[in-house]
Amino acid sequence: MLALLQAQAVDEVVVTTTPSMDAQRLADALRVYLDEYGIRVETRPAPDAADLHERLEGARKLGETVRALAVVRAEHAARGTIDIELYDLATDKAVVVSVPRPARDEDLYRALALKIEAVLRATLSEARGDLDPSSSAGRLLARAPSRAEPAADAPMRLGLDVGYGFVSFPIDNGPLLGGLAVRASWRPRQRVELAVGTAALASTSASNGAVDATASVIPIRACVRIPFAVGRSEILVGPCADASFVQVAASSMTMPVRSTRNVLLGLGAEAEARLIVLGSAWLFARAAAVGVFNGERYEAAGTPLFDTSRLQISASLGAGIGLP
Repeated sequence: MLALLQAQAVDEVVVTTTPSMDAQRLADALRVYLDEYGIRVETRPAPDAADLHERLEGARKLGETVRALAVVRAEHAARGTIDIELYDLATDKAVVVSVPRPARDEDLYRALALKIEAVLRATLSEARGDLDPSSSAGRLLARAPSRAEPAADAPMRLGLDVGYGFVSFPIDNGPLLGGLAVRASWRPRQRVELAVGTAALASTSASNGAVDATASVIPIRACVRIPFAVGRSEILVGPCADASFVQVAASSMTMPVRSTRNVLLGLGAEAEARLIVLGSAWLFARAAAVGVFNGERYEAAGTPLFDTSRLQISASLGAGIGLP
């Protein structure tokens, strides 16, 4: 091992990635943490091999060819994670770790760079006795890391969004109401988001000539959604439960009428598309379909005025911001 360390004239880390990732952006992010120790970071094409053992063997050969300290490979993996394969030529040791993919694309390469630095410290520590303390690798080990993991790895994340929304009961020409929609969300884990929201909707009116009625709806919706990151965009899908307070106020000059209130309950599914536009801010488009359990038909003198039974459709457009 000592002979190997002496043979390495340059402390250099080689970065390779699959085509779905940007090797140069990862190298630039890693330089921020390794340049201060005099460790160069360069990019090379990834060895072409599907088998893990063959990839690691290719990394070892590549590292020996360029006399590198370590060779790193990053690629997208299943279940929204990034796999990092690091071959440390100082210890002749390979390490494979998975990193949860941050919700924001701008957090991705910083999170990977921090993880790579931490893994490299861990592997080099096994060769501490053979490293020159004045060398780049020796200085990397001598200095204790002072940086915390990025916010993307935090155990929770809050969000708030606001926009224009509408609620419709499309069967049998049910009411359509629009207004201001607001929602708060919380991510207890990277792959799960809990959300609850409501809307201040304008009322709608109907008449059969003898009876005038005005309907008001206040919806409250809770959702459990799974996010899927796609570049600077994100898709969220999941089930939702809805409770809508409905009030119908009726008046007539020719017959006795009464107003009524009801709470509609329903279950359904929701989907949302987000586009990250600035830092932690995003634009969104959201839609949901909810089956109503206890909807009612509101009639006057045998004439239907409002129908809130069976199906509720809602959508909203707006902007949101995330908080770590």
